Amino acid sequence: MKKSVKAFAVLLFLFLINFHNAQVRDFVIEPPLSSKLYLYKTFGVFGGKEYSTNALYLITKKGVVLFDVPWQKTQYQSLMDTIKKRHNLPVIAVFATHSHADRAGDLSFYNNKGIKTYATAKTNELLKKEGKATSNHLIKTGKKYKIGGEEFIVDFLGEGHTADNVVVWFPKYNVLDGGCLVKSSSAVDLGYTGEANVQQWPLTMKNLQAKYPSSARVIPGHDEWKGNDHVKHTLELLHKQGTP
Repeated sequence: MKKSVKAFAVLLFLFLINFHNAQVRDFVIEPPLSSKLYLYKTFGVFGGKEYSTNALYLITKKGVVLFDVPWQKTQYQSLMDTIKKRHNLPVIAVFATHSHADRAGDLSFYNNKGIKTYATAKTNELLKKEGKATSNHLIKTGKKYKIGGEEFIVDFLGEGHTADNVVVWFPKYNVLDGGCLVKSSSAVDLGYTGEANVQQWPLTMKNLQAKYPSSARVIPGHDEWKGNDHVKHTLELLHKQGTP
């Protein structure tokens, strides 16, 4: 009898996991930010509420570079397949902007396919601590990466959402991928702050404002990405939190 109850509990647990996964929406590729730079949205549930994440990919002559991975591991392959079908190019590299599941995710998937994966030493330290796969290449912050006729720079401006959050600057397109360092203008709070440095975050945002043109299109990590008030709103949310 006990074995039957235990078996039923296991089956129920697996059913609930599958049910939950079935409720998560598929990724959506938005209209291009430029001829070579695309934004895609994936979805996940946190605290019983659905959120979307914003991530980018860059089309180069050598292949496609992903900036962060889908929130759901079940969508890793399907995103790659969709990109190959749409652009007739393979994914050749992945750059993670920090260690969380909606950014670095499970890099072993890409490592095992021989795809170059990049993360900072700090991100790899955090991934290793969590027992997760690390990248097979280290990001050199401040370096201008040149791949297949395209270029971008990964910068660390200071701690904020996490100790390892970086941003990605695309000078040719005047686009800054702010990742989870930048909150959407539609955000009502700072979201998950369990690993945040809330005291440092405002200074990091001011470093961002000082470094990049005010005309830059800044992409926040979650939710609505259109509009130009994401940085300002992030500072407002931090001020409400009681930071300087």
